[in-house]
Amino acid sequence: MPESDADLRARIVTGAIEAYRASDFHTVGPAEVAVHAEVAEADVHRAYPMWELLVVAVMDRWNNGSRRALWVVAERSGAVAYLRARLEAGIDEPALVRLRTALLSAASNPEHPAAGWFRAQYTRSFDDVTLALVRDVVAGREPRGTSPRHAAEQLVALYEGLQLQSMVRDDHDPLPGFDRAVARMRAGWAAVGSSSPSTGAVTILS
Repeated sequence: MPESDADLRARIVTGAIEAYRASDFHTVGPAEVAVHAEVAEADVHRAYPMWELLVVAVMDRWNNGSRRALWVVAERSGAVAYLRARLEAGIDEPALVRLRTALLSAASNPEHPAAGWFRAQYTRSFDDVTLALVRDVVAGREPRGTSPRHAAEQLVALYEGLQLQSMVRDDHDPLPGFDRAVARMRAGWAAVGSSSPSTGAVTILS
């Protein structure tokens, strides 16, 4: 039975992920994807006429798949545990960290064909962390008076900064650094909360 278009696209995405695992982001192209997918290069071009469409499909399955799979950690244990789990997952998948970092840089250019998609995904991911922090404050997992949006800015910056360091420092273990920084952040959140008037409300967007 001939392979369906959907099966072919799935095979090519799998091949692309394997190609990115094996080589640097900048050296992967249709030929490398075809080899790893065990299809003709013409099939790659037919299934994904624009290279950016394939990159989006790769990130949707690889990065967003990991994010969705780990969201249960946020539901159960909170935003800090969720980002720590994602940081730990990045240690096991350094190629995904490299790809995501490279694409964030590329997508910062408004002229990039997939800039809108990447920006929307980034905004959604940030909003997810903010929402998780709202729930954490209400549940008492984080200090009362914590600003979820400000806390999300700090946590996401920490998460991304430590991932960047993990790519360029051979001696770097991001998890202890994350734990130390979070402990200091929480002390600051608690101090801000204790100095604010007690209104019984959670400050969501300030």
